[in-house]
Amino acid sequence: MTTNKFACRLSSGLKTLLILVSIAMLLLISSCKPKETPKEERYVVLSPEVAEIMAALELTDKIVGLTAECNYPAEFASIPKVGRFGNVGKEAMLKLEPTVVFAAGLEQEAIAEELKKLNIKVVTVYPQSLDELYDAITYIGAITGTQQRAKALNEELQASVAAIKKKADQLARPRVYLEIYRNPLMSVSDESFVGQILELAGGDNIFPTLEREYARVKPEDVINAEPDIIICYSRDSISNIIKRKGWQNIPAIKNGYIYTHKEVNPDHILRAGPRIPLGLKRLYDLYEAWGRDQRS
Repeated sequence: MTTNKFACRLSSGLKTLLILVSIAMLLLISSCKPKETPKEERYVVLSPEVAEIMAALELTDKIVGLTAECNYPAEFASIPKVGRFGNVGKEAMLKLEPTVVFAAGLEQEAIAEELKKLNIKVVTVYPQSLDELYDAITYIGAITGTQQRAKALNEELQASVAAIKKKADQLARPRVYLEIYRNPLMSVSDESFVGQILELAGGDNIFPTLEREYARVKPEDVINAEPDIIICYSRDSISNIIKRKGWQNIPAIKNGYIYTHKEVNPDHILRAGPRIPLGLKRLYDLYEAWGRDQRS
């Protein structure tokens, strides 16, 4: 009887040993299998604002395609182009095999939907205020795994904006007209990103409310508003602006406070990106110079 019990215990011990050996072998075999290499990220960026954000987050080496308008920083010149902002080439994008396409709103909504149907990941980022710019940076940081860089960039931008605002709050506020198109004549409201920048730097936008954020305006309304400063991004020359019918008595024209893209870089004003502090500083300097002249 004792012998049988011993035999049973021995048999049971062998089974347990065999099971443990089998498990160990399986673990050894599975650990020897080659691990899958994560797919390298390949970004196509269709928006110059987003492209600048991604460059600031040190992601330039992962960008494989851009639209023609993405012209900053200089490293973008060597990256293949996939068309223009409003006319993106789908086939050109597909050849680049992107893992993520970063698109904006407006006319890019259609191409974004087409890409989604092809199971391509599309991220839409279209900041329309400073707060939305900060949110966009955080969002892009989360998607690209650069959260810490995004946090640092936001802190830097917010500190720069706050410093300019503090000085701007002490200014005498000039009336400002910003022209974005000539035919038809178009300007910006305070609800727009650009309107917010004009005000934040210390000016008073002559069109605080419009039908839309960027909308048509009447020449007579510009004349009647008597802007102290004109910033013209419609590619019209200063000599032509001066000759416009009825504009000769506008204070900005009489006193020579007319600026074009040559004097005020539009990319620092129109793009909701990391270079916004440069635009704010430039506007502040213009406003401050106008204020000095008013005191003299």
